[in-house]
Amino acid sequence: MRVRPLVAAALAFVITMAMAPAAVSAAVDPAELAVRQADTDAVIDVRRAGEVRPTAEQIDAVSPLLSQAGAGTRVTWDPRFGTPRTIRQDGGWLTEPRSGDPVTVARSFVEVNKALFGLTEQDVAALDVVGEHELNGTGTTVVTLVQTFGGVRAVRGGHLTIAVTEDGRVLSYAGDPVRSGGLLEEHQLTPAAALGATAAELAPDVDFTPEAAGERAGFQVFAKGPFGAESYVRRAAFPTADGARPAYHVLFVKALDQAWDTVIDAVSGVVLYRASLVDHEAEGTVYENHPGAERGGAPVIKPFGPTEQSPSGYVDPSGIAGLAGPTTAGNNADTYANYSNFLVPADQGPRPVSATSQFNYSYASNWARSEGETVPPSYALDVDPASTNLFWQHNRIHDEFYALGFTESAGNFQVNNSGKGGQGGDPILGLVHAGAATGGAPTYTGRDNAYMLTLPDGLPPWSGMFLWEPINDAFEGPYTDGNFDATVIEHEYAHGLSNRYVSGEDNALSTHQSGSMGEGWGDWYALNYLYGNGLADRAVVGEYVTGNADRGIRNWDYDENPTTFGDIGYDLVGAEVHSDGEIWTTALWDVRKALVAKFGEKAGGEMSARIVTDAMPLSPPNPSFIDMRDAMRTALDNRYHSRTDYATVVDLVFGAFAERGLGVAATTEGGEDTDPVPSFAHVNPAHNGTFTGTVVNASTGEPIAGAKVMLGVFEARVSPLRKTSSTGAFSAPVSAGSYPVTISAPGFGAHTFTDVSVRAGKTTAKQFSMQPNLASTANGAKVVSSTSAGADKLLDDTEASSWAAAPGTGNATIELAKAAPISAVQVSAFTTSRFEGLRGFALQTSTDGVNWQTVRVETDAFGYETPRPTAPDLHYRTFTLDNPVDARYVRFWTDSALGETKTRVQAAELQVFSGKVKGVEPLPPTPPDEPVVDNGTIAAGNPSTGSAPTGVTAAALTSNCTVPPPPAQGADGWVTELPASFGDGAHKVMVTGDSTAPYDLDLYFYDASCSPTGSAASAAADESATLPSGTRFVLSQLWLGAGIPITLTATDTQ
Repeated sequence: MRVRPLVAAALAFVITMAMAPAAVSAAVDPAELAVRQADTDAVIDVRRAGEVRPTAEQIDAVSPLLSQAGAGTRVTWDPRFGTPRTIRQDGGWLTEPRSGDPVTVARSFVEVNKALFGLTEQDVAALDVVGEHELNGTGTTVVTLVQTFGGVRAVRGGHLTIAVTEDGRVLSYAGDPVRSGGLLEEHQLTPAAALGATAAELAPDVDFTPEAAGERAGFQVFAKGPFGAESYVRRAAFPTADGARPAYHVLFVKALDQAWDTVIDAVSGVVLYRASLVDHEAEGTVYENHPGAERGGAPVIKPFGPTEQSPSGYVDPSGIAGLAGPTTAGNNADTYANYSNFLVPADQGPRPVSATSQFNYSYASNWARSEGETVPPSYALDVDPASTNLFWQHNRIHDEFYALGFTESAGNFQVNNSGKGGQGGDPILGLVHAGAATGGAPTYTGRDNAYMLTLPDGLPPWSGMFLWEPINDAFEGPYTDGNFDATVIEHEYAHGLSNRYVSGEDNALSTHQSGSMGEGWGDWYALNYLYGNGLADRAVVGEYVTGNADRGIRNWDYDENPTTFGDIGYDLVGAEVHSDGEIWTTALWDVRKALVAKFGEKAGGEMSARIVTDAMPLSPPNPSFIDMRDAMRTALDNRYHSRTDYATVVDLVFGAFAERGLGVAATTEGGEDTDPVPSFAHVNPAHNGTFTGTVVNASTGEPIAGAKVMLGVFEARVSPLRKTSSTGAFSAPVSAGSYPVTISAPGFGAHTFTDVSVRAGKTTAKQFSMQPNLASTANGAKVVSSTSAGADKLLDDTEASSWAAAPGTGNATIELAKAAPISAVQVSAFTTSRFEGLRGFALQTSTDGVNWQTVRVETDAFGYETPRPTAPDLHYRTFTLDNPVDARYVRFWTDSALGETKTRVQAAELQVFSGKVKGVEPLPPTPPDEPVVDNGTIAAGNPSTGSAPTGVTAAALTSNCTVPPPPAQGADGWVTELPASFGDGAHKVMVTGDSTAPYDLDLYFYDASCSPTGSAASAAADESATLPSGTRFVLSQLWLGAGIPITLTATDTQ
């Protein structure tokens, strides 16, 4: 649900979702099918989000808090536990000053409000302090308390983070505690048994016997055995609404880029929670930006000696035992080559050694010069300059983030914390040429990517930098070395920052929106560094590794990105953390640009970095975009409230948010919501104008009801600002600015009107005239014939669905809604497989369906910039005919695909328009499809299943496609056949299990020929998703559990 008032009008209680830590992501999103990462990377949390409501006593306890904090105080609730998720007061504090140190003040706040939290006096007394960190330069200390149960600390829940100002005021609260309760049972399993159960789940084919190898950072350490690195186990309590389960917190590293944070029930051994830990993507001669860049592209010698943030310097002069002298290892970072996929001792990995600590090597770019020569390995000739560059960048970023507050007490990456808090013993391990020897053809698992694996404070994280090479029709970039691209390096390191610094618990970025922000922060910090040091004038990430100076590895240069909060899910594959992370980066980039324009590069850049970074520990776990926007407001209030131009700073920051759809009235159902409601209204009404309009049918002059109005350029899977009324009208408050306006409606396709200006205090009234789409089924158009099924997807007025046909011979004949002199067509090449997107087409017309003429041939209608096609490349394009042509029929030919090896071509839309047609009115809307409900029981889970299922039921489906259900129905999955109309991209599906025991269900989608169209994985045991275009069969795959009754429900969203 969205917003639900519970007590007084002055205090809104927003129900939001609080899920668990971040799933796998990487620097590069999947190049082909719209399938998710392997199911082992999906988040499992047996505490499915429900409707646990606050008790009457908790509601009553709000009033005393409101009396003290004042009107405008906002409380949000965690629906898993029925306890407060956030408490904030914009522009103010929650309490008056109190005496005592920050921990005392924080405890006092919880004690005074214990009824609000559902806690007893004994519960409060049992809280442990797990974090005490000062936000640099503010005097404000962030205190994190954790619940204990029978003396055992909670994990993945039970945290309370309270920000205390220098004078003893409570600034804000964020957390995920549970109400009073005890440990439900005693621990029965041993730590070794818990690790063994984890390994059996995640590596079922590997023979492994856990062997204890000491203790570290509160964990029992186990030898790596046949896996990538050591594993770690500690006793824990897993909080639920009914009490705490005895558990073990297991950190299991299967390979360097495959590791999981797992919570195992200490009685039954079942998985209670699981999330991936990996995020995909002296002196020395280094590159500040990347080789060849206009700025920072020449090699320079940088000192590796002491800095303010690294007083012992970057290099440990004592070196590493077994080496002849100092090397690229020090207090902050340890960097060496890692050609395989195992964590080897540092002195066994190839690395630079210098008796004088001078690491000056020339970079000869041997990987590129040899065009990817692997025998002998050309990249090995560059290991010294690559290691030196990565080592310097990791140290530089350490110092940058340290200055912004990511210090020892915040859980940063250092060997020795010098008594300043935190655990220590965890420098970042920089893996140069990661997987170079094992990750080439044919799998390419060690190419065209980078990753960061972040473990809890006290356990070293590591970041792998890959080699990059062109892969035809997959990723067509140059031969480059990722160790030399500053933006890729900082993007990955920033995953470590966000995974340790957001909220009071590590790795708290598991929902879609929080995971997207994890990606977005990485890009933002990289650009902030480049611009702050005068190293760039284009907001491009990954220019060096992709060879693309215009947009790098993303969909746009961030100065040109048109997306907003309502665009979540806009990309070719739908909701995806990299593309949706670009929305967050763009919003933050706009904040920075606004502050820089007002205060200059140095001061404005500093202010934006402070606000962005300070907000992280002030947020709840697994925040939504709105949660983090609000945390930034708290951070701004805390640091800059005493400025005389404070109101100006607020206006600038929240003006930028408003223009990106994160205005004051934006809402979301939580971090997993991919259909949030945008708002473009400024928090200060004086900056708003009123945008009103009427949408009319150009052929009749009549209003169009139910048209979607978007401030942006996309329509597929986009949340509108407004829908038109029965009179075709709409109205909304909008922050002053200039916006593109896209309007879509059944029977009219989609049209974008550029540069619609809204002025503060004024009303902008527009009439938008929409020509009817003569090739729309909503107007009566129909497919007469086609060379392959599904051509009606061309006629549904949306890019959300696509039709596939053969290159050269594929065609569809369409009878138009009305004979007319057609003057233009609008075509979309949106696709579920990037390189299958339409390149060239031919258009023929006929008045009788027998005699045809070719009126348009486009051999390069759509193209792309390397390394791959993106959403803006394949988005709608209009092709105007030289002269209007009378037509009753059109024939559309799929002449060629973008990829030269592809045997299919995909196109999403063919919209046909006439400037002279009259009297076209959409048919009465087709009633929504009746829901499809299917029930069954799945016998056993199959943990070997990944992004391409190898289970018994899946194999039976693909080998017996013509006779579903498969003979192995119910073995480890359940196949549901859907009506053909459900493959239009506008239907949703949900599968739920009926079991009190833990289980994990996943969804896999197939077309009519049983070829995969996509998959879905989320943070719950049950799954839900939008059905990909062309889906005919749904496989409900059981990953975990046995004998699970399931119910699958597919519904129409129209």
